[in-house]
Amino acid sequence: MTKPVNMRLPDDLVDAAKQIAQREGITVTAFVTRAIEAELLRQEFTDHAAMVTAAESNDAGRLAEKSVAIRKGLAHWKRTRSSGAA
Repeated sequence: MTKPVNMRLPDDLVDAAKQIAQREGITVTAFVTRAIEAELLRQEFTDHAAMVTAAESNDAGRLAEKSVAIRKGLAHWKRTRSSGAA
């Protein structure tokens, strides 16, 4: 499922995105989708690392529960995202 998005971006940013998309043989939409997914994944790992660091001295059982929940959520997101990118 997709949702139309209308936004204004700086000309140089759009031009750079077009060049990269053309070089990769994909559409600008696919390029932007990949960039957003990459940032979401980076944030997921950052959040997970922060959680692990904070929990090292706390309840190990609670840490394990959160870790499993995050892994399951990430796996579900990868299976169901619309771009199909790996």
